[in-house]
Amino acid sequence: MKEIDPEKEVCSFLEKKLAIFNRYLSITEKMKEVLENKEAGNPGVFISERQDCISKIEKIDSSIEQIIRASANKLNHISDRFKGLIHSYLSSIKSIMERVDLIDRELVIMVKEEGEGIKNELLRMRNVRQVARGYKKEKRYTPRFLDTVQ
Repeated sequence: MKEIDPEKEVCSFLEKKLAIFNRYLSITEKMKEVLENKEAGNPGVFISERQDCISKIEKIDSSIEQIIRASANKLNHISDRFKGLIHSYLSSIKSIMERVDLIDRELVIMVKEEGEGIKNELLRMRNVRQVARGYKKEKRYTPRFLDTVQ
């Protein structure tokens, strides 16, 4: 059985992780567009897609961790070529994560504003309902007829 170099494996996983982070960024940007154009669609669809990306990233991280634990001696002597590749992947991932973080902060602000708007609308509707109840006549007692024989 052919033994795979741990450096190549780590680079392969980092390449996959970078692709998934690019997808995560794309989904986050679409989500922001939908929230900005309130009638364009439902942003909830993108939440499950983002969660799927997070799950895949966690699996890749655990695989990389297993490789590092299994090949700790070999990874102490990584060639400069692989060090450069690993550094490149990690810096690209970091850059994407920073962009996602900025967009996520904007999304949180947008969602809070939307939530406050909904809350205010519900309070307004409750007040209207209470006013309408004030006009409703309540029967406090059963009607009695005076001309009935007992």
